[in-house]
Amino acid sequence: MSRRPVWASVGLVTLAAAGAGGWLIGRDDTGQAAASESAEPAATATVELGTLTATETWSATLGHGEPTTVSAAAAGVLTRVADAGTDVTRGSVLFHVDERPVVLLLGAVPMYRDLDVGAEGADVEQLEANLAALGYTGFTADDEYTANTAEAVEDWQDDLGVESPDGVVGRSDVVFLAAGGRVDAPAAVGATLQPGTAVVELTGTAQVVDLELDPADADLVAAGTAVTVVLPDGTELAGTVGSTELAAADSAADPAASGEAEDVTVAEIALTDPDGLAAAEPAGTTVDVELAVDSRADVLTVPVNALLALAEGGYGLEVVADDGTTSVVAVQTGLFADGRVEVSGDGIADGVVVGTAGR
Repeated sequence: MSRRPVWASVGLVTLAAAGAGGWLIGRDDTGQAAASESAEPAATATVELGTLTATETWSATLGHGEPTTVSAAAAGVLTRVADAGTDVTRGSVLFHVDERPVVLLLGAVPMYRDLDVGAEGADVEQLEANLAALGYTGFTADDEYTANTAEAVEDWQDDLGVESPDGVVGRSDVVFLAAGGRVDAPAAVGATLQPGTAVVELTGTAQVVDLELDPADADLVAAGTAVTVVLPDGTELAGTVGSTELAAADSAADPAASGEAEDVTVAEIALTDPDGLAAAEPAGTTVDVELAVDSRADVLTVPVNALLALAEGGYGLEVVADDGTTSVVAVQTGLFADGRVEVSGDGIADGVVVGTAGR
């Protein structure tokens, strides 16, 4: 997790301003900042009228979302497995155990028993709905496993290449999941499997951005928040926070001190990428996530290094007159962002020339 601060530190501004030109300015008896005795500064900038926007920027990674692990339901040897990166959906064969295919079907009820003629229940209805969606006919898609259902299953098994179609759907033949996905981290062909051995992981098919940030910033990235995702080549893509959750960090901020990991907020960001630009970057690529957190319209701004630290506190600007003479004018500061600061004060207007650090 990495975060780059965008708020300028007042303490640093004071030191930079004071150190760059030795500026610790007093006021005269009228309370006005005293005029400078120095020549026209070598470095100047112009007061500008416009919109100033402060942003937060975090490092994140491209990916395909939180994976779902698919495990073997029966012992055997892994003889085939779908390649990493393969998109799978209803009816896709995920892998083979002892050359018997294990098929992905869609549904909420897990496969917890063998299904044969005479079985009844929600799992039967779910199986028959999948068979119908795959184009098999001759049975009624209800919650009863009939002889007609068995005939349709035999046809399906034959199409899958099952060695001896028997019309029975074994508990280890099917994996029911809520949706299809993309194969990730498949086990090696030839592996010896036991019930519960992880075989593949399935992620979402769409590319997303995974962001971890401090829980204190969680309110900034609520679901539905619009952000900008910046790819390594500088390409900017629109993104929307889809979900957030609190999770344990992978490592402690200071393991030597506490040995305990800090909690983090994990956000998943969907990309609006009509040109598929993010797809050219591999999963795991580091990207930036930018979020506007404050904005001021129609304000006067100057570079931060134009600020001078006044002896009695606060800040001033060295205003350069048309004839080259200078005077220091006290100003009030507002929003700091993008190396500039919002200012206001007597005589400060759009186009006024001011000195900057390096004078």
